Amino acid sequence: MAGPASIRHANALTCIHVLRTAIGALSISDVVQRTGLSRPTVDSVMAAFEERNLVSAAASDAVTASGGRPARRFLFEANSSVVAGVDAGSRNIKVLIANLQGCILGQAHRRIMASISAVQRVDAVIETIRDALAAADVPASKLRVACIGVPGIVGFDGRISNSYIVPEWNGTDVAKRIGAAFDCHAFLENDINLAAFAEHHLGASQLVENTLYLQVGNTISLSLTFNGKIHQGFHRSAGEVGSLRGMRWTGSSVDGLLSWTSAPTAVQVFDQAQSGDNVSLEEIKQLTRDIAPRIATISLAFDPDLIVVGGGLSRSGEFFVELLREEIHRLIMIDAKPTLAASALGADGTTYGAVALVFHKSATELFGMGDVPVPEISFSENRF
Repeated sequence: MAGPASIRHANALTCIHVLRTAIGALSISDVVQRTGLSRPTVDSVMAAFEERNLVSAAASDAVTASGGRPARRFLFEANSSVVAGVDAGSRNIKVLIANLQGCILGQAHRRIMASISAVQRVDAVIETIRDALAAADVPASKLRVACIGVPGIVGFDGRISNSYIVPEWNGTDVAKRIGAAFDCHAFLENDINLAAFAEHHLGASQLVENTLYLQVGNTISLSLTFNGKIHQGFHRSAGEVGSLRGMRWTGSSVDGLLSWTSAPTAVQVFDQAQSGDNVSLEEIKQLTRDIAPRIATISLAFDPDLIVVGGGLSRSGEFFVELLREEIHRLIMIDAKPTLAASALGADGTTYGAVALVFHKSATELFGMGDVPVPEISFSENRF
């Protein structure tokens, strides 16, 4: 049987959902009607929300027909605090700023040199967050929580324990420095895990529980989600198949980076292939033949509901996914073949995943209570 504290928490969650998704102000009677809760219960919840600055009384100069005061109406203060989702890649930094309703208010993008120092890289992240806050027209004092996606294994202490891509950050307390710059809570998460997490809340795997997420861009990486949650593993290194000695996804990759012969970049190779260039098409088919055996092996061991193909190459949509699907299905002998789908987010998955994970992990800091569901994060029309 649920105790009083559990009941109060459930009532607050019901009210926060109604207020956060409402268009315009709501009266106590409106909230009572929409939640099915008693008026005294809603009164109590709204008083607590006012104390936390989650709602404010809507201004009204009107009077009722009898000359009395109108019912108090409350607005959800979506912009009272904001969160930041960051993709801190080796050469690019992307930032999204969202309010408490999950609406993207601003974004920023900065290119950096791969050879910069650890301190310069952190400072570049801080400056890009400042740029995004300025684009959102939000003061830095309103930033409450930031999640930074990084290309490496994040240890239990919140630091990068191992990264081949940004080794200068190994063992350093990146989150502490970023949090101190904005007097907010900041934490790190693996960038591919964030992209996979984003697909569950915004993308291709919203209706499934267990997903194998494959990111194909300049490098190839993967992540596993069980029951809609990031599977970290005992050492927080689940999915790090590239750490196997001698492991190469393709015969032509160099230091984990994919290389191409028919054109300088992957985008050009795919454009040429889709335009009918047979040399480029054969190079892409060779890529699928190289990576399909490893993906098929992991798929047979994991048996996911869905394999999502993300990253830069997912922009080609069904073209690449169909080639990969055919090769994986050819290799697997049993009738139960995995389902493959292109990512709905492409190269933006990490930033959206970072925003979603902030809401998932930091509800108590943002709303004063845990277990508040991740909101429907609004996509900005102008993508990076």
